[in-house]
Amino acid sequence: MEWAQLPIVQLGALGVLLGVLWMVFRGHLVPRATLDDVRADRDARVAEASADADEWRQLYISECQAHELTRKAYATERGAALAASNEGAQIAAALLQEIRARQIGAGS
Repeated sequence: MEWAQLPIVQLGALGVLLGVLWMVFRGHLVPRATLDDVRADRDARVAEASADADEWRQLYISECQAHELTRKAYATERGAALAASNEGAQIAAALLQEIRARQIGAGS
């Protein structure tokens, strides 16, 4: 079968014109100005999304730092409470030993 006998080849210029119109109506072919507008809009949205992502990243980092500060403050507070409790226990033990020593001394 020869190429010249195919119906597509026989359409000629009319076939090309119909193909171009079909592509325009389907949205596959657009004017350069429209393409530039779409690209500019896309670039603006990408830049905005990138700036938004950077802002959220900074917020996340500051939240992590605040959490670390809170965790350290809580650990310091617990350490101080444990130290006070330990000191109180040592004083109570010393007082009990002193009371026992006086009771033993008073009983002899």
